[in-house]
Amino acid sequence: MRRRKYGYFKWATWPRRLSGNLVLGKHVRLFAPLRCDGEGIVHVSDRTKLGWPAAARYGNGEILLQARSRDAVIRIGGNCALSNNVSIIAVESVEIGDDCLIGDLVSIMDSDFHGIAPDQRRTGPIKTAPVKLENNVWLGSRVIVQKGVTIGANSIVTPNAVVTSSIPPNSIAGGVPARVIRGLSEDSAGAEHE
Repeated sequence: MRRRKYGYFKWATWPRRLSGNLVLGKHVRLFAPLRCDGEGIVHVSDRTKLGWPAAARYGNGEILLQARSRDAVIRIGGNCALSNNVSIIAVESVEIGDDCLIGDLVSIMDSDFHGIAPDQRRTGPIKTAPVKLENNVWLGSRVIVQKGVTIGANSIVTPNAVVTSSIPPNSIAGGVPARVIRGLSEDSAGAEHE
């Protein structure tokens, strides 16, 4: 077991696998409380930061990673940064690639959790579809990503968007529901950094 810094001045002693369901890679840093529950597996890869002291924080800024069913899997790639109050809930699968940035109050869900017909809202079948964020995706604050969505590599989703369908790689998308606003070319991406 190793001691790792937790939050601002707190330390926690963690093995690499916590409570059988949470697996943390090397150098994972926590800047907000982490709630990880459910029966599935949550895997957070190396050098990922969970929470951020300077970002907006509602309540204690808790991050929820909930793999609800026994077969559910949440995988967060390496070198990602999740801001405060992020909720990721999987009944089947949520996969986040390497180098992703996720803003505060983002919700990512692979299920509707109940039917829409009045007689199925409490007891109806649950529809699920995997969610995937490819490498280097940036989700702005308060984005909602719904079931069955794939967001392509290098794409940006603007704040307050609701993503109901897949976004191609190298795109900027926004709105309710989210749609592609424009593409990102290699030239424009390089020019913004100069």
